[in-house]
Amino acid sequence: MPSVRRSAFTLIELLVVIAIIAVLIGLLVPAVQQVRESSNRTVCQNNLHQMGIALHNFQTDKGYFPAAYTSPPATAANPVMPGWGWGTSLLPYLEQLDIYRQLDPLNQTFGGGTNPAPATALTQMPLSVFRCASDASPDINSQRFNHATSNYRAVAGTDISYPPQWADKQDKGGVMFMNSRVTISAITDGSSNTLAIGECVFNMTATPNKWGAIWVGMTGQDTNPGPGFGARVSDVMWWMDQNTAVINGTAPQAFGSRHPGGAFFCFCDGSVRFFLEGGDVNTLRYLAGRNDGVVVPIPIE
Repeated sequence: MPSVRRSAFTLIELLVVIAIIAVLIGLLVPAVQQVRESSNRTVCQNNLHQMGIALHNFQTDKGYFPAAYTSPPATAANPVMPGWGWGTSLLPYLEQLDIYRQLDPLNQTFGGGTNPAPATALTQMPLSVFRCASDASPDINSQRFNHATSNYRAVAGTDISYPPQWADKQDKGGVMFMNSRVTISAITDGSSNTLAIGECVFNMTATPNKWGAIWVGMTGQDTNPGPGFGARVSDVMWWMDQNTAVINGTAPQAFGSRHPGGAFFCFCDGSVRFFLEGGDVNTLRYLAGRNDGVVVPIPIE
């Protein structure tokens, strides 16, 4: 009876197949990553667009844009008081009315009299509209008293001094700052030429660390203030100084993102645009001001 000879891969054939599979995987992985990042960018852009619409709905109802944070009067014992942030103010316009009602910011003080304001179950609520899909950092911001992380920060204006200085109720020319009530008519540079919100990163492996932001409010007294500081204003806002106007720059409060090559910003008219790394810092400085009289061309990605 004749024997049946079974066919099989030789070692060389097997190695060739493995090499081909490895090459295919090498080609596929970047494509998958590119598709994922494209999706993340769309989600992030949509987040900011929703915020832009919410800003306008708030302005229509109240007659002014929300403050970066609203803080009660300071006292001798507490010269810097915590305050509810612009993110909390926008909750009713971001389909988060239930959380807004539970926080009750019109009748309750942020922190309930404790300074810095401690986290609660509500202030730790992760809200997807405040998270960039490309930033995989924790939903709880360990560097901001364990409140829920946000990847978006109000643009409070421009500061050409260095180191930048902060003072109570200081107006640096932006649309949102402490206890501000800026009307649409006060934005004389035009709402389409004035920044409202920009991206920021939470990244504790970066050098220096990037602490991101939180949506609920400004937590209050800074236990380790820098020159001219006593408040943790970067919880909810910052301005364009010579370092933070550098997108993805090394400043801890620099506006930036995990998107390759730049970051998204929302303008006061609700439009959202992507600004590339390496651009002229003066462009962002002028765009941060509502009434500096300088209208600059906005770069197209």
